[in-house]
Amino acid sequence: MKAKAQRVVVLMSGGVDSSVAAALLKEQGFDVVGVYILGWTGTPEYPCTWQEEEADAKAVAKQLDINFLTINLTKEYEHEVIERFFAGYQQGVTPNPDVLCNREIKFKALWRAVRQLEPDYLATGHYAKKVSAELIGIPKDKAKDQTYFLWGIERSILPSLLFPLGDKTKAEVRELAKSLKLPTAAKKDSQGICFIGPLKVREFLKSRIKASPGVAVLADGRVIGEHQGVRLYTIGQRLGSGSVKWTGDVPPLFVVAKDKVSNRLVVGPDQRTYSDELVAAGLNLLVPSDLPKRCQARVRYRQEAVEVTVSAEKGEQLRVKFKEPVRALTPGQSIVFYDKDKLLGGAIVEAVPANDLLVEQLYGEDDRPAASGTL
Repeated sequence: MKAKAQRVVVLMSGGVDSSVAAALLKEQGFDVVGVYILGWTGTPEYPCTWQEEEADAKAVAKQLDINFLTINLTKEYEHEVIERFFAGYQQGVTPNPDVLCNREIKFKALWRAVRQLEPDYLATGHYAKKVSAELIGIPKDKAKDQTYFLWGIERSILPSLLFPLGDKTKAEVRELAKSLKLPTAAKKDSQGICFIGPLKVREFLKSRIKASPGVAVLADGRVIGEHQGVRLYTIGQRLGSGSVKWTGDVPPLFVVAKDKVSNRLVVGPDQRTYSDELVAAGLNLLVPSDLPKRCQARVRYRQEAVEVTVSAEKGEQLRVKFKEPVRALTPGQSIVFYDKDKLLGGAIVEAVPANDLLVEQLYGEDDRPAASGTL
């Protein structure tokens, strides 16, 4: 008697990666069920192309002869991703919606929703590698490595996860899609945030959060321009004439710190955006580890991992010290920890002590000298 095939639910986004992931699992003999998540459906002002994505996913499922369904998670997406995204900016930090979506929607809400299908596994088209049942590692295609976005998932789901593209490069995935004549073979990779679409992030934020203009100052307190609202900017952002109204000609300037209390934007040359220490909170460990610990870390997607020392602070805070200064450490963003090629976990950047000290030194000064001299 033939053994019953193991069932795997594959998250199909309508892109080439998840299409090939489903095809590979079908080839390996799994009972594959393709699932499209209905998350953000857009508005007339901010459209989302979800109908096209769903249609592409459905077309691939039909060609592969696998079951397919769409699961409505719009309420969960609104609450867990969109509301948190805006709440973060309202508080003056820069959240990462991709981390929120992976943690709360793809690997939590979806896994809950498909339990009625009695799946053995959940698979996605992420470029990540299952080193063992409970260990995620960096994939073959390091340029496409998406482990940065996976640090927040729960450890309990690890044995149930499959990442079929872990040992494939993007070029190999494209070639497989072409050889299988998948409808998504030539489809471009998605860019940006779906619920923002083609608009600039700042314009979208201005439609949903309160932001008041204020002064842009140098590190010594000299006023050099007027900003549109500190909540609309992120640390390390290069400032053009459209983002700040300068009082005169200035060289290229960047956001160094944000004084949320007095609504001042601290700006300066790029070298001032570097720091060697941060405070983080909300640690999620996928691999049990003791602190203090030396390991590697990334503070943004596609950044090379750098050497750090992580130690426990009061409460549930962490202090992370970098071997070398790193550019644009940003509250609200993720710091993700690695042991060489193994994903250990991560946390949310809560504060950058050097920037907080700079703001404290500026706060309370009422008189600002005219901008002059060197930066």
